[in-house]
Amino acid sequence: MEIITKYLEGIPLITSYILDVGGVRLVIDPGPASLHTPLSVDAVICTHIHLDHCGSAGHLKKPTYVHERYVRHVVDPSKLFESSRAVLGLFAEKFGRPLPNEQAVGVSDGARLFDAIDAVHTPGHAPHHVTYSYRDTGVLFVGDGGGVYIPELKAIIPTTPPPFKLDVYLQSLNKVLGLGASAVCFPHYSCTGDVEILRRHIEQVKTWVEVLRDRLDRPVDDALRELSKADENVAKVLAAGGLYLEFYLKFSVLGFVEYLRSQSSSS
Repeated sequence: MEIITKYLEGIPLITSYILDVGGVRLVIDPGPASLHTPLSVDAVICTHIHLDHCGSAGHLKKPTYVHERYVRHVVDPSKLFESSRAVLGLFAEKFGRPLPNEQAVGVSDGARLFDAIDAVHTPGHAPHHVTYSYRDTGVLFVGDGGGVYIPELKAIIPTTPPPFKLDVYLQSLNKVLGLGASAVCFPHYSCTGDVEILRRHIEQVKTWVEVLRDRLDRPVDDALRELSKADENVAKVLAAGGLYLEFYLKFSVLGFVEYLRSQSSSS
């Protein structure tokens, strides 16, 4: 397996994985349009269609495998880009505008690609999210369904931007755990043989709920300070700052806060 990490503002943004499966070269999550580089591959697999993961797929001009219900947003990414810009603001501009991709191929839950890679619908991070299990090796490519793993900080944090649904996120994580694995590969930003990291992540998510539940009207920075007291992973990311803090951590906290507010108003 070949591993390629692309950087934005000096910090790792996306790690792409290139596999040779029966003579077919595949890239999983090629990254954003703004960081496109030519790749010698035969096909593209996207765990989901967010700009930082699948944005450069159209540049590669190869068959691109995405969740079957969202093929149209890869063929014509204009609505995807505008909705991303509404949520992410400047970050959407930094990721760049995807090119139309007429070679998008729909993937259904339970499909097997290239007689080797099983697709499992895991909509916890996004409704178009798919986890891929490379059965011969036991490696799971979890996309953003398992959090952001930052090996240099020895930290993991949720990937829960708005709109976030707690029950769906936890169901997806438990589904992934049930697949069994020898290793877990995260697009943010590395692989690990510590498969139990996903189980610890579930407990982390529950901790975030307890900490944030009573702080829904507090500024994000205040909420982060409280989280850092209960979760050492948050403390490490706060200290590191940069993209880790401004993009991943803050957007994830906002997802929790919006979800908990909606639950509070409906009860």
